[in-house]
Amino acid sequence: MFIRSWFIPRVLISMLLFTALAVGLPAGGAREATHAPVEERRVETDALVIYGYDSLPGTLRRAIAEHFLEEYGVEVDLQRIGDTGAVYTQLYLERENPRADVVIGLDTTYLPRLRSDRLLEPYRPANIELVRPELDIAPDNLVVPYDFGYITLNYDSELLSDPPQSWDELLDPRLRNSIILMNPGTSSPGRNFLLYTIAVFGEDGYLDFWRELAPNILTVTGGWSDGYGLYTQQEAPIVLSYETSPAYHREFEDTDRYRAILFDDAAYLQVEVAGIVRGATNRLNAERLIDYIVSPEFQDLIALSQIMYPIHPDVELPEAFLAGPTVETSVHLDPDYVAENFSDWLEAWEDVMR
Repeated sequence: MFIRSWFIPRVLISMLLFTALAVGLPAGGAREATHAPVEERRVETDALVIYGYDSLPGTLRRAIAEHFLEEYGVEVDLQRIGDTGAVYTQLYLERENPRADVVIGLDTTYLPRLRSDRLLEPYRPANIELVRPELDIAPDNLVVPYDFGYITLNYDSELLSDPPQSWDELLDPRLRNSIILMNPGTSSPGRNFLLYTIAVFGEDGYLDFWRELAPNILTVTGGWSDGYGLYTQQEAPIVLSYETSPAYHREFEDTDRYRAILFDDAAYLQVEVAGIVRGATNRLNAERLIDYIVSPEFQDLIALSQIMYPIHPDVELPEAFLAGPTVETSVHLDPDYVAENFSDWLEAWEDVMR
Protein backbone atom coordinates (compact mmCIF):
# COMPACT_ATOMS: atom_id res chain seq x y z
CA MET A 1 0.00 0.00 0.00
CA PHE A 2 1.35 3.42 -0.93
CA ILE A 3 0.71 6.69 0.89
CA ARG A 4 0.06 9.51 -1.51
CA SER A 5 2.72 12.17 -1.30
CA TRP A 6 0.24 15.03 -1.00
CA PHE A 7 -0.63 13.85 2.53
CA ILE A 8 2.80 15.02 3.73
CA PRO A 9 2.28 17.93 6.15
CA ARG A 10 2.16 21.22 4.28
CA VAL A 11 5.12 22.73 6.14
CA LEU A 12 7.28 19.80 5.05
CA ILE A 13 6.08 20.16 1.46
CA SER A 14 7.09 23.81 1.54
CA MET A 15 10.56 22.89 2.80
CA LEU A 16 10.96 20.25 0.11
CA LEU A 17 9.94 22.67 -2.62
CA PHE A 18 12.35 25.28 -1.31
CA THR A 19 15.14 22.74 -1.63
CA ALA A 20 14.01 21.52 -5.03
CA LEU A 21 13.50 24.87 -6.72
CA ALA A 22 15.53 27.29 -4.64
CA VAL A 23 12.08 28.90 -4.32
CA GLY A 24 12.73 31.00 -7.39
CA LEU A 25 13.78 33.92 -5.20
CA PRO A 26 16.78 36.19 -5.74
CA ALA A 27 19.77 35.89 -3.46
CA GLY A 28 18.25 38.42 -1.08
CA GLY A 29 20.90 41.06 -1.57
CA ALA A 30 23.78 38.65 -1.06
CA ARG A 31 27.13 39.76 -2.42
CA GLU A 32 27.59 38.44 -5.95
CA ALA A 33 30.68 36.32 -6.40
CA THR A 34 33.52 37.64 -8.53
CA HIS A 35 35.14 35.02 -10.72
CA ALA A 36 38.34 35.17 -12.70
CA PRO A 37 37.86 36.07 -16.38
CA VAL A 38 37.11 33.18 -18.73
CA GLU A 39 40.43 33.52 -20.55
CA GLU A 40 42.36 33.11 -17.32
CA ARG A 41 40.45 29.90 -16.60
CA ARG A 42 40.76 28.51 -20.13
CA VAL A 43 44.00 26.67 -19.39
CA GLU A 44 45.16 23.06 -19.21
CA THR A 45 44.16 21.31 -15.99
CA ASP A 46 43.92 17.66 -15.01
CA ALA A 47 40.38 17.71 -13.64
CA LEU A 48 36.74 18.08 -14.66
CA VAL A 49 33.77 18.07 -12.26
CA ILE A 50 30.31 17.34 -13.64
CA TYR A 51 26.94 17.49 -11.91
CA GLY A 52 24.17 15.28 -13.30
CA TYR A 53 20.94 13.64 -12.22
CA ASP A 54 20.76 10.21 -10.62
CA SER A 55 19.42 8.38 -13.69
CA LEU A 56 22.24 9.50 -16.00
CA PRO A 57 23.18 6.11 -17.51
CA GLY A 58 26.46 4.35 -16.96
CA THR A 59 27.11 4.13 -20.71
CA LEU A 60 27.32 7.91 -20.99
CA ARG A 61 29.30 8.31 -17.77
CA ARG A 62 31.87 5.77 -18.93
CA ALA A 63 32.07 7.30 -22.41
CA ILE A 64 32.85 10.71 -20.92
CA ALA A 65 35.42 9.35 -18.47
CA GLU A 66 37.20 7.27 -21.12
CA HIS A 67 37.20 10.08 -23.67
CA PHE A 68 38.83 12.55 -21.30
CA LEU A 69 41.34 10.10 -19.94
CA GLU A 70 42.43 8.98 -23.42
CA GLU A 71 42.37 12.38 -25.14
CA TYR A 72 43.56 14.71 -22.39
CA GLY A 73 44.76 12.60 -19.44
CA VAL A 74 41.98 14.14 -17.35
CA GLU A 75 40.24 12.36 -14.49
CA VAL A 76 36.52 13.10 -14.54
CA ASP A 77 34.52 13.46 -11.32
CA LEU A 78 30.88 12.97 -12.34
CA GLN A 79 28.55 13.43 -9.39
CA ARG A 80 24.93 12.35 -9.59
CA ILE A 81 23.06 14.69 -7.26
CA GLY A 82 19.45 13.44 -7.44
CA ASP A 83 16.60 14.44 -9.71
CA THR A 84 16.67 17.72 -11.61
CA GLY A 85 15.33 19.80 -8.74
CA ALA A 86 18.19 18.66 -6.51
CA VAL A 87 20.75 19.34 -9.25
CA TYR A 88 19.49 22.88 -9.68
CA THR A 89 19.47 23.50 -5.96
CA GLN A 90 23.07 22.32 -5.63
CA LEU A 91 24.16 24.76 -8.32
CA TYR A 92 22.23 27.56 -6.64
CA LEU A 93 23.68 26.92 -3.20
CA GLU A 94 27.22 26.86 -4.61
CA ARG A 95 26.77 29.90 -6.89
CA GLU A 96 29.36 32.00 -5.03
CA ASN A 97 31.93 29.21 -4.83
CA PRO A 98 31.15 26.67 -7.59
CA ARG A 99 32.52 23.17 -7.30
CA ALA A 100 31.22 21.86 -10.62
CA ASP A 101 32.45 22.81 -14.08
CA VAL A 102 29.53 21.48 -16.13
CA VAL A 103 25.94 20.52 -15.42
CA ILE A 104 24.14 17.90 -17.50
CA GLY A 105 20.45 17.09 -17.51
CA LEU A 106 18.39 20.14 -16.58
CA ASP A 107 15.61 20.83 -19.06
CA THR A 108 14.55 24.05 -20.75
CA THR A 109 11.95 24.93 -18.11
CA TYR A 110 14.90 25.86 -15.87
CA LEU A 111 16.45 28.19 -18.45
CA PRO A 112 14.95 31.51 -17.27
CA ARG A 113 16.00 30.77 -13.68
CA LEU A 114 19.49 29.75 -14.78
CA ARG A 115 19.74 33.16 -16.46
CA SER A 116 18.29 35.23 -13.63
CA ASP A 117 20.39 33.47 -10.99
CA ARG A 118 23.46 33.69 -13.24
CA LEU A 119 24.48 30.10 -12.64
CA LEU A 120 26.03 29.38 -16.06
CA GLU A 121 28.44 30.89 -18.57
CA PRO A 122 27.74 30.97 -22.31
CA TYR A 123 29.52 28.73 -24.77
CA ARG A 124 28.45 27.54 -28.20
CA PRO A 125 30.44 24.66 -29.68
CA ALA A 126 31.47 25.20 -33.27
CA ASN A 127 30.55 21.61 -34.14
CA ILE A 128 26.91 21.72 -33.06
CA GLU A 129 24.32 20.51 -35.59
CA LEU A 130 20.65 20.10 -34.77
CA VAL A 131 18.10 17.70 -36.19
CA ARG A 132 15.41 20.37 -35.98
CA PRO A 133 15.49 24.15 -35.48
CA GLU A 134 13.27 24.22 -32.38
CA LEU A 135 16.09 22.56 -30.46
CA ASP A 136 18.15 25.76 -30.70
CA ILE A 137 16.60 26.90 -27.45
CA ALA A 138 19.27 29.36 -26.21
CA PRO A 139 20.29 32.07 -28.69
CA ASP A 140 22.52 33.49 -25.94
CA ASN A 141 24.43 30.15 -25.88
CA LEU A 142 23.89 29.71 -22.16
CA VAL A 143 23.13 26.01 -22.68
CA VAL A 144 23.24 23.46 -25.48
CA PRO A 145 20.67 20.70 -26.03
CA TYR A 146 22.01 17.19 -25.82
CA ASP A 147 18.85 15.09 -26.15
CA PHE A 148 15.10 15.50 -26.40
CA GLY A 149 11.94 13.49 -25.94
CA TYR A 150 8.24 13.74 -25.26
CA ILE A 151 6.48 13.48 -21.90
CA THR A 152 3.37 11.33 -21.94
CA LEU A 153 1.70 8.43 -20.18
CA ASN A 154 2.72 4.80 -20.72
CA TYR A 155 0.70 1.67 -20.02
CA ASP A 156 1.27 -2.01 -19.40
CA SER A 157 -0.78 -3.84 -22.03
CA GLU A 158 -0.82 -7.06 -19.98
CA LEU A 159 -2.46 -5.27 -17.05
CA LEU A 160 -4.64 -2.92 -19.10
CA SER A 161 -6.03 -4.16 -22.41
CA ASP A 162 -8.12 -1.05 -23.13
CA PRO A 163 -6.05 2.05 -22.28
CA PRO A 164 -7.66 5.49 -22.20
CA GLN A 165 -7.86 7.16 -25.60
CA SER A 166 -8.46 10.72 -24.42
CA TRP A 167 -8.01 13.04 -21.46
CA ASP A 168 -11.67 12.47 -20.57
CA GLU A 169 -11.23 8.70 -20.55
CA LEU A 170 -8.26 9.11 -18.21
CA LEU A 171 -10.78 10.29 -15.60
CA ASP A 172 -12.92 7.15 -15.87
CA PRO A 173 -13.61 5.55 -12.44
CA ARG A 174 -12.48 2.17 -13.82
CA LEU A 175 -8.92 3.55 -13.57
CA ARG A 176 -9.12 4.27 -9.84
CA ASN A 177 -5.65 3.94 -8.22
CA SER A 178 -4.17 3.01 -11.59
CA ILE A 179 -1.77 5.88 -12.33
CA ILE A 180 1.74 6.59 -11.05
CA LEU A 181 2.90 10.20 -11.40
CA MET A 182 5.93 12.26 -10.32
CA ASN A 183 6.10 15.39 -8.16
CA PRO A 184 6.32 18.57 -10.30
CA GLY A 185 8.46 20.15 -7.58
CA THR A 186 11.25 17.58 -7.71
CA SER A 187 10.92 15.69 -10.99
CA SER A 188 11.47 16.89 -14.54
CA PRO A 189 8.78 14.59 -16.02
CA GLY A 190 6.44 15.60 -13.21
CA ARG A 191 7.10 19.27 -13.86
CA ASN A 192 6.53 18.91 -17.58
CA PHE A 193 3.38 16.84 -17.18
CA LEU A 194 1.90 19.58 -15.01
CA LEU A 195 2.81 22.05 -17.76
CA TYR A 196 1.24 19.73 -20.31
CA THR A 197 -2.08 19.84 -18.47
CA ILE A 198 -1.87 23.63 -18.29
CA ALA A 199 -1.20 23.78 -22.04
CA VAL A 200 -4.21 21.52 -22.71
CA PHE A 201 -6.73 22.85 -20.20
CA GLY A 202 -5.47 26.39 -19.65
CA GLU A 203 -4.80 28.19 -16.40
CA ASP A 204 -8.54 28.29 -15.72
CA GLY A 205 -9.14 24.59 -16.25
CA TYR A 206 -6.11 22.54 -15.26
CA LEU A 207 -6.96 22.40 -11.55
CA ASP A 208 -10.43 21.05 -12.30
CA PHE A 209 -8.79 18.32 -14.35
CA TRP A 210 -6.44 17.41 -11.48
CA ARG A 211 -9.31 17.32 -8.98
CA GLU A 212 -11.09 14.77 -11.15
CA LEU A 213 -7.90 12.85 -11.81
CA ALA A 214 -6.88 12.51 -8.14
CA PRO A 215 -8.91 9.34 -7.35
CA ASN A 216 -7.20 7.54 -10.23
CA ILE A 217 -3.69 8.32 -8.96
CA LEU A 218 -2.07 5.57 -6.93
CA THR A 219 0.96 7.60 -5.86
CA VAL A 220 3.13 10.58 -6.72
CA THR A 221 6.82 9.77 -6.40
CA GLY A 222 9.70 12.17 -5.93
CA GLY A 223 11.47 11.14 -9.14
CA TRP A 224 11.15 9.17 -12.36
CA SER A 225 13.27 6.20 -11.24
CA ASP A 226 11.05 5.44 -8.24
CA GLY A 227 7.84 5.87 -10.21
CA TYR A 228 8.88 3.81 -13.21
CA GLY A 229 10.23 1.13 -10.90
CA LEU A 230 6.82 0.75 -9.27
CA TYR A 231 5.27 0.53 -12.73
CA THR A 232 7.53 -2.28 -13.91
CA GLN A 233 6.83 -4.05 -10.60
CA GLN A 234 3.17 -4.05 -11.69
CA GLU A 235 1.95 -1.80 -8.89
CA ALA A 236 -0.16 0.13 -11.42
CA PRO A 237 -0.85 -0.18 -15.17
CA ILE A 238 -0.23 3.48 -16.09
CA VAL A 239 2.84 5.63 -15.44
CA LEU A 240 4.11 9.04 -16.39
CA SER A 241 7.19 8.64 -18.56
CA TYR A 242 8.41 9.31 -22.10
CA GLU A 243 7.06 8.42 -25.51
CA THR A 244 10.36 6.61 -26.08
CA SER A 245 10.25 4.47 -22.91
CA PRO A 246 8.72 1.43 -24.67
CA ALA A 247 11.74 1.40 -27.00
CA TYR A 248 13.88 0.29 -24.06
CA HIS A 249 11.73 -2.77 -23.50
CA ARG A 250 11.65 -3.59 -27.21
CA GLU A 251 15.42 -3.35 -27.49
CA PHE A 252 16.58 -4.97 -24.27
CA GLU A 253 13.68 -7.20 -23.24
CA ASP A 254 12.29 -8.09 -26.66
CA THR A 255 8.75 -7.20 -25.61
CA ASP A 256 6.06 -4.86 -26.85
CA ARG A 257 4.21 -5.14 -23.55
CA TYR A 258 4.83 -1.51 -22.52
CA ARG A 259 3.36 1.18 -24.75
CA ALA A 260 2.95 4.92 -24.97
CA ILE A 261 -0.40 6.71 -24.75
CA LEU A 262 -0.67 9.65 -27.14
CA PHE A 263 -3.85 11.66 -26.85
CA ASP A 264 -4.51 13.26 -30.27
CA ASP A 265 -1.04 12.03 -31.35
CA ALA A 266 0.47 14.73 -29.12
CA ALA A 267 2.97 14.86 -26.24
CA TYR A 268 4.93 17.48 -24.29
CA LEU A 269 8.38 18.33 -25.64
CA GLN A 270 11.26 18.06 -23.18
CA VAL A 271 14.72 19.20 -24.22
CA GLU A 272 17.57 18.29 -21.87
CA VAL A 273 20.55 20.60 -21.81
CA ALA A 274 24.15 20.92 -20.69
CA GLY A 275 25.98 24.07 -19.69
CA ILE A 276 29.19 25.41 -18.20
CA VAL A 277 28.91 26.52 -14.58
CA ARG A 278 29.65 30.17 -13.95
CA GLY A 279 33.14 30.49 -12.53
CA ALA A 280 34.12 26.96 -13.62
CA THR A 281 37.70 26.30 -12.52
CA ASN A 282 38.39 23.89 -15.36
CA ARG A 283 36.93 26.04 -18.12
CA LEU A 284 38.95 24.51 -20.98
CA ASN A 285 37.91 20.98 -20.07
CA ALA A 286 34.33 22.18 -19.66
CA GLU A 287 34.36 23.49 -23.24
CA ARG A 288 35.86 20.20 -24.41
CA LEU A 289 33.01 18.33 -22.72
CA ILE A 290 30.34 20.45 -24.40
CA ASP A 291 32.07 19.87 -27.75
CA TYR A 292 32.06 16.12 -27.07
CA ILE A 293 28.43 16.00 -25.92
CA VAL A 294 27.12 17.40 -29.23
CA SER A 295 29.47 15.32 -31.41
CA PRO A 296 28.13 12.40 -33.51
CA GLU A 297 30.35 10.06 -31.49
CA PHE A 298 28.56 10.85 -28.24
CA GLN A 299 25.15 11.43 -29.80
CA ASP A 300 25.23 7.93 -31.24
CA LEU A 301 25.02 6.64 -27.65
CA ILE A 302 21.96 8.68 -26.68
CA ALA A 303 19.10 6.57 -28.03
CA LEU A 304 19.95 3.25 -26.39
CA SER A 305 21.40 4.70 -23.18
CA GLN A 306 19.19 7.70 -22.44
CA ILE A 307 16.22 6.24 -24.34
CA MET A 308 15.75 9.72 -25.76
CA TYR A 309 16.22 11.23 -29.20
CA PRO A 310 19.69 12.47 -30.22
CA ILE A 311 19.96 16.08 -31.33
CA HIS A 312 22.45 15.42 -34.16
CA PRO A 313 20.92 14.92 -37.64
CA ASP A 314 23.50 12.35 -38.74
CA VAL A 315 22.63 9.83 -36.03
CA GLU A 316 20.35 7.00 -37.15
CA LEU A 317 17.66 5.79 -34.78
CA PRO A 318 17.55 2.12 -33.74
CA GLU A 319 14.66 0.01 -35.00
CA ALA A 320 13.17 -0.10 -31.49
CA PHE A 321 12.48 3.62 -31.77
CA LEU A 322 10.63 3.27 -35.05
CA ALA A 323 8.15 0.59 -34.00
CA GLY A 324 5.81 2.63 -31.81
CA PRO A 325 3.34 5.45 -32.44
CA THR A 326 4.74 8.78 -33.60
CA VAL A 327 4.26 12.14 -31.93
CA GLU A 328 2.64 14.34 -34.56
CA THR A 329 2.07 17.40 -32.38
CA SER A 330 4.77 18.76 -30.09
CA VAL A 331 3.27 20.66 -27.15
CA HIS A 332 5.27 23.12 -25.05
CA LEU A 333 4.91 26.37 -23.15
CA ASP A 334 7.30 29.29 -23.46
CA PRO A 335 9.99 28.97 -20.74
CA ASP A 336 9.68 32.64 -19.73
CA TYR A 337 5.92 32.23 -19.32
CA VAL A 338 6.58 29.15 -17.19
CA ALA A 339 9.16 30.98 -15.07
CA GLU A 340 6.75 33.82 -14.35
CA ASN A 341 3.93 31.55 -13.24
CA PHE A 342 5.27 28.17 -12.15
CA SER A 343 5.44 28.88 -8.42
CA ASP A 344 1.76 29.87 -8.39
CA TRP A 345 0.77 26.90 -10.54
CA LEU A 346 2.66 24.53 -8.28
CA GLU A 347 1.19 25.97 -5.10
CA ALA A 348 -2.30 25.66 -6.55
CA TRP A 349 -1.58 22.08 -7.58
CA GLU A 350 -0.41 21.29 -4.03
CA ASP A 351 -3.65 22.64 -2.60
CA VAL A 352 -5.67 20.41 -4.88
CA MET A 353 -3.61 17.27 -4.33
CA ARG A 354 -3.05 17.31 -0.56
